Amino acid sequence: MSKIVPNDKGFKIIEMSTMEFLFIGGQSICDVCNEKMLKGYYISVLNRAYCQKHFNEWLNTAIRYEEDIPYELSKFEAMRLVLKAKK
Repeated sequence: MSKIVPNDKGFKIIEMSTMEFLFIGGQSICDVCNEKMLKGYYISVLNRAYCQKHFNEWLNTAIRYEEDIPYELSKFEAMRLVLKAKK
């Protein structure tokens, strides 16, 4: 079951299972290392999915820019609605 991942930087992140990635048309493969993911993280501001390792690496160095927020929110809401339709 997907869940929103809280973080100190305020990024909109959704943790998703393999089945949820498949439901949305993805392959549950990390966009960094190309490895299969049992659980992955949809990063709205990037519109990408990362495995646990690469998500943590990205979050440690990522900066949330004000001008990216409208794009991030639109991607987050779109994904949230698609996942809600699955239920």
